[in-house]
Amino acid sequence: MSICTILFLFGILLSYFFRTPHDLKCSLIVLAIAVVSVIFKYTRFIAFFAFGFVWLLFCAEIISAWTLPEILEGKTIQIIGTIASIPNDSNHMTSFLFSIKKIQSENNNYPAKGLIHLSWRNAIPNLKVGDEWQLTARLKKIHGTRNPGEFDYEAWAFQEGIRASGYIVNEDNHLISHQLWRAPLDRLRQFLKDKIETNLPHTNTSPWITALVVGERHGISAENWEVLRNTGTNHLMAIAGLHIGFMSGFIYFLVSRGWRKFPRLLLKMPAQHAASFAALFMAILYSALAGFSIPSQRACIMLAAFLCVNLVRRKTFTWQAYSLALFLVLLINPLDILTDSFWLSFSAVALIIFGVSARLAPAGFWWKWGRIQWVMALGLVPLSLLLFQQCSLISFVANSIAIPWVGFLIVPLSLFGSFLLLISAKIGSVVLILSDKLLNILWIILAWFSHLSFGNWYHVIPEKLLVIAMIGIVILLLPNRFPGKYLGIIALLPMIFYKPPTPEFGDAWFTLLDVGQGLSAVLQTQNHFLVFDAGARLNDNFDMGESVVVPFLRTAGAKKVDMLVISHGDNDHIGGAFAILKRFPVDTVRTSVPEEIAKPVTHYCLAGESWNWDGVNFKFLYPDKNDLGFDNDSSCVLRITAHDKHILLTGDIEKYAEEKMVEQDASDLPTDILVAPHHGSKTSAEKNFLALVHPEYVLFPIGYRNRYHFPHPSVIEAYNAMNTKKYDSVECGAIQFFIMAKPANFCFRKSHPQLWNQANLDMGFS
Repeated sequence: MSICTILFLFGILLSYFFRTPHDLKCSLIVLAIAVVSVIFKYTRFIAFFAFGFVWLLFCAEIISAWTLPEILEGKTIQIIGTIASIPNDSNHMTSFLFSIKKIQSENNNYPAKGLIHLSWRNAIPNLKVGDEWQLTARLKKIHGTRNPGEFDYEAWAFQEGIRASGYIVNEDNHLISHQLWRAPLDRLRQFLKDKIETNLPHTNTSPWITALVVGERHGISAENWEVLRNTGTNHLMAIAGLHIGFMSGFIYFLVSRGWRKFPRLLLKMPAQHAASFAALFMAILYSALAGFSIPSQRACIMLAAFLCVNLVRRKTFTWQAYSLALFLVLLINPLDILTDSFWLSFSAVALIIFGVSARLAPAGFWWKWGRIQWVMALGLVPLSLLLFQQCSLISFVANSIAIPWVGFLIVPLSLFGSFLLLISAKIGSVVLILSDKLLNILWIILAWFSHLSFGNWYHVIPEKLLVIAMIGIVILLLPNRFPGKYLGIIALLPMIFYKPPTPEFGDAWFTLLDVGQGLSAVLQTQNHFLVFDAGARLNDNFDMGESVVVPFLRTAGAKKVDMLVISHGDNDHIGGAFAILKRFPVDTVRTSVPEEIAKPVTHYCLAGESWNWDGVNFKFLYPDKNDLGFDNDSSCVLRITAHDKHILLTGDIEKYAEEKMVEQDASDLPTDILVAPHHGSKTSAEKNFLALVHPEYVLFPIGYRNRYHFPHPSVIEAYNAMNTKKYDSVECGAIQFFIMAKPANFCFRKSHPQLWNQANLDMGFS
């Protein structure tokens, strides 16, 4: 079974990593494996491998069978369907998933079947999951930013089955039907969520109580998530394997002990079997409270597999239960491989089995518990570095405190208090308040840990080093008497001392990041990093500096930012700057609005200032002291020169600033790579300015279907007249130019195509 499961997983991975189902190379590999298997009469093995390969493609095809017609994007349309998730309110905005059934537009009906994510400002109160509605909305296809190192929103949405997103227009929206039999489980969860929020006073930690009971985590602040990440305890606040295991184990213990007290019951069924069934029932019940989310499904399946092994009346191995659980999870949803939690959870269980089982039993509960924590803390370091570019160095201590605290106190009290709410609101609220008080004590400890300067190791490793490092981990976790086990440390050295590639002296690596409707670019020389603008920050959960720029800098191996340039004060340029200042030491800040960033290192960016880093020249061309205070037309303009190639970063300058530069800096304007002024607005691209600049490439930093309709057609025509090559961040994602002896440039979307978006495979630059 284990070999078949591994081959099934490899078949799924093969179909995903090739990303092109009809690729000749992919077909040849599958054919070659089939031929070898038939020759050696391993037909069962080839069947599992081929099934895995086809199964992922089949499931992906089912999800992608419906997509929003391009003709309907951005139009006001009527949609009919049912609310498919618990509505969540935040700052007068209600968001939820909507299972769409029909689209009506201009007297035409369009068939539709899939999930869409909707936002509704000042929504009608008391929205209920399962209700059928007719709504007026504007939709667009799922389109996330695409950059090295960042969270892949498009992959997450595809795995969740979400096919479009949009917002509701407050006109002609009405309830069609309210049927209690629709989504009864989610209705119960919403009722319980409302009960908890009504009877539990709001505190910093109260949203976690809701998260632990019904799996809804939308009210949790970004600061709280940061505490969990820094301490390696973010797995504690999601209903998954740990909580389900604790509650099932608790029920197993109670039933097993109680069953033995009644001889008649023992005659009907052994206590071990009765306890296993009770534990499985508890796991299903708790997973149901979480809405059978993917992590809870996975935990429930894994527990069921291990309990089945416990029920079988013949000798079985733990690895057989593990492989059965893995096979069932992938069979139910092969797209699980797109989630980080899949790899973390199965890696963690595999490490525990390998590092703890088949060994001499250690004496004492705390040493048993400590050994599991040690195995987890060490074994997951390589995977954490690959997935998140960081690992917590204090996770062993933090988890040793937090796991029993949450498992033995917070979760049971939260579930018991929620149950009591259904009987008596007063008694239930007392128990929930006690649970919240205990959680707050834990939170104080975790917050203190999270602020320790040595608490986190930020490091980046490539996939190939993950394999080598995991081999070293396996060797280190061998039994103590195994000869040479500590040689596994040697296999960890490449991971520890790995440094990402860096430019040579005189080279410059330039990346225009995809930050939607905004601007951020990074210039790397041999020993320096310059960040030009930082994207927008709209709220705690939407900060391009935090979600895009910081992960990219981590991936590039930056330990500090030598210069942060903020061209001007518009939010789509300055908003993410504070996340960068928080995450990295910044030597100096240059900006046209120093009052917006009150730091000792902040200074004006004034025309004429120049410097050289590692053989690469930098010079500010604009503004001078007389051109400050003009908003867009005071944007910093920076020229970068490497290997006789010029890059011109222009911020949001418009025709006034362009004309001034033509008058004052004509000799410095000719360039090879131009970041389009003001995202390609018609208020920019002055004729004389373009004639002098005459770029070989022009880059448009724009958002998907942005409301300004950038770049303007007249601007595109102007660049077409000069035969300029045009790239934009919508089609390309991050745009990278490597200016060196053998120059190269890449469009991140094209170099990293996705199985669920085949249009990207044949995409050329606009």
